[in-house]
Parts: sequence; structure tokens; C-alpha cells
Amino acid sequence: MDHKASSPVLYAAVTPHGYGHLAMTGAVLGALTARRPDVSVVLETTLPEPIVRARVPGPLTVVAETEDFGLSMIDSTRIDVEASAARYRALHDDWDAVVARAAARMAAHAPDLVLSNAGYIALAAAARLGVPSVVLAPLTWLHIYRHYFADRPEAPGILAAMEAAYGSARAVLVPDAAMPMDDLPNRIGIGPVGVPGRARREEVCRALGLDEGARLALVTFGGVNSGLDLAAWPRGTGWHWLTRGGVAADHPDAIDMDRVPALPFSDILASVDAVVTKLGYGMTTECGFAGVPTLYLPRGDDWPEEPHLRAWLEGYAPLRAVDAARLRAGDIVDDLEALLRQPPPGPPARPTGTEEGAAIVAGMFFGLKG
Repeated sequence: MDHKASSPVLYAAVTPHGYGHLAMTGAVLGALTARRPDVSVVLETTLPEPIVRARVPGPLTVVAETEDFGLSMIDSTRIDVEASAARYRALHDDWDAVVARAAARMAAHAPDLVLSNAGYIALAAAARLGVPSVVLAPLTWLHIYRHYFADRPEAPGILAAMEAAYGSARAVLVPDAAMPMDDLPNRIGIGPVGVPGRARREEVCRALGLDEGARLALVTFGGVNSGLDLAAWPRGTGWHWLTRGGVAADHPDAIDMDRVPALPFSDILASVDAVVTKLGYGMTTECGFAGVPTLYLPRGDDWPEEPHLRAWLEGYAPLRAVDAARLRAGDIVDDLEALLRQPPPGPPARPTGTEEGAAIVAGMFFGLKG
């Protein structure tokens, strides 16, 4: 496909490991195309296309193929360490062919610039094609791989390939709340990234058939299977659980958020009394932008990103942890009530990094196109 006759092309590669990478990329792409409406966007990911289009504004070509997988997960808070190590080993045993496939797929769209969040295969493909690249990410798979797998015999070769790929980017844009990644020589720090939701409580309650005074909690664990089933949760607690994906189809107090399809996810989040979740970048920043009380399930796998997300969110929203056994049993009402009594630590966060990131990427296009 040749876009060059009419417009410059940005090829964005978004890891399918959860929805947070998509949310932050969509925010920056929206700000970028507002600045540069002439830019055509191609987005590579295997995330569900309806969710991709809901998160990325404007015309978009979706490429539903990628070698990037991030990590193999048991559920939303536990990594399958051995399966992940095996997948990385197999990927790098065939590294040249993997990069060649990614480069061929990319070349078909003749990009002027590649934006990756947070994969390194697209960066290696861009380097092979001689196309400049930039990273926007709350983490890199280099740092994650090093944290979990550095002592394995195959690690030195894998890490060398990762380091070369991330090092080939013109910049790695690291937003507030992310892992610091201070060891990257091409690191550029920016503010937090995302699109704040708009509180639309009346509309949400009307769509759900609830009184505006009803207690409403959003229960969500991103795009990775939570392993959570609300069937055993108590009935009649005074709380309504807003969920997605059939985790509580028969619970009388659970409501599928697809009943409010006209509202963006971020607006729904900004309209509830509390959020029950894990701390990924997208959820953390959206809770911080809304200042919404947040009950979170700590990761059980020594996830290196979590301390930074938690420390950031503590500055913008009431925050409290709950252990897995109590969450499975639905024994969380006291925690939620305690969160509602907790005063906000300060005003909600502002997504200053969204425009900062868009300005940097737009500047790269300006330098390329004149």
C-alpha cells in the first residue's frame, strides 16, 4: 500500500500485552493527528480491532499481525515464567527470519516513521529498512526480560538483540508513572500520558437503570484474563459491580458495561465511586486523571513496574491494596467504604505528556519532511 503520494505515514506497533499500551499510544496519536492531520496512521497489533478503533481516533489502517507477545500470562497478575522464557528462546532462535517478516510487513506500508509501544521487533525491522523510529512506553521488554530471565544461558544473546533494537530508536519517550529506565542513553522523560475521562454520572446511571445515589464500582483487570469470577461475591451489599466479559453473568449486582456503549471507557471510569483493578500503566493513569478511589490487587510475581505506578497514583487518588483471597470472595466492601472516607491526596493528575509526546513525534516528521 502506497500512502506517500498523499501523506506521510506513521507505522505504530502496539504490543498486544494488555490494553494500557494501546490507550497511551492512542492518546498521543490523537494529539499528533490534531497537529498533523496530513499524517496517515498504520497500526500493527493483534488486540481486538473494535477496541483499537475505540482508542485511536481518526482514520486508521489496522495490521492484525505481530511477532511481539510481551509475556505469557497465567492470569492478569501472574506471569507464566517458563512459557515466556521458551517463547523468547524460540523467537531469537529464528531472529533473522522474525525481523525479515516484520520488515516485509512494514515495508508494504512505506512508512516515514515508526512508533513502538513497547516492542523491539518493530524497531529492529525499522532499522533494517532504514526507517527512523521512536519508542513511547511505560516499560521495555529489555528491562522486563533482564528482570526475570537474565540468569538463563540464552539471555546474553537475547539481551544483546534487545539492546541493539531499543538503541536504534531516535528516542525512548518515558512518561511519568513509568519505570524509570534511566540506563537508556536515548531516554527522554515526559509527563503522564493518556486521555482523562469526563464524569458523566447521570448518563451512566440512567443507562444502567440505577438511581444516581447508587454505589458503583468498576471492576476491571485490563486486556489479560483476570481469573476472577464474581459468582461467589455477596449479594445485596449496596454496591453495583460494573464489569465486562461475562465474569459475573448471573450475579444480580453485576452489570456489563456494554450496556453503556455510547460512552468511552475513560468516561465510565470517571463516573464511578471506585475502581477495583490491577496497576497497569493505562489503568493507573486513568484513575489518577479522574482522582477516583482505587482498590488494587498487588501483583504476585515481583512485577518491577508496580512500585513506580503505586507511588505515582498515591499522589493523585485514594489508594488501597486488597489480597487475592479476599478479592475472590468479594470481601471488599469495608475496603471500598474506607477508600471513600479517605481524603484525596491532591488534585487529579494532568496528562501533560500526551501533548509533549505528540510534539516530539511531530517534530520528527517535520525534520523528515521539511
